[in-house]
Amino acid sequence: MGNKIPVGRAYIKYKGDYDFDGLYSLVWNWISGRRYVTQEPKYKDKIDSPAGTEVEVDIVGQKKETPYVKLWIKAALHNWDFKEKEGMLHGEKKLYTGGRIQITITTDVEVDWQNNFTGSKFKEMAGKFYFWVMKKEIETINIDAQEYEALKLEHEIKKFLKMETDTHAY
Repeated sequence: MGNKIPVGRAYIKYKGDYDFDGLYSLVWNWISGRRYVTQEPKYKDKIDSPAGTEVEVDIVGQKKETPYVKLWIKAALHNWDFKEKEGMLHGEKKLYTGGRIQITITTDVEVDWQNNFTGSKFKEMAGKFYFWVMKKEIETINIDAQEYEALKLEHEIKKFLKMETDTHAY
């Protein structure tokens, strides 16, 4: 396991009616559509109170950018008072969800993911030197792009939830 550099973080909090299945599909398709290997390591559903259930879902994507750099993106969806309803939502009659949701989007850049620079003192020193030489390129190409990926996903989710306008600064 290489050294993970935390890059971007975005939070979304929403209370009201929304389409959970559509939101889940949006996040999954957005991550896998950008050629990330996508998996769902956590799905937790527990009956919390008479107000509704609590649902936690983590969607994690990883992409091997180079033999030295691997990109990670994680979307954690945490729902409270989760209740399914039937009725009108945004002008359409369908099944939808009511409650509160918090979405946390985190992105990381992992360097030396193949552990080529581990095992001996010489390899570790060579790895530090290689990172020092490649640091500017990693920052400009991978870290900046990965930070904007988190912001783009945040914007798409907010647009889906009808939380903001169609344009954004990024």
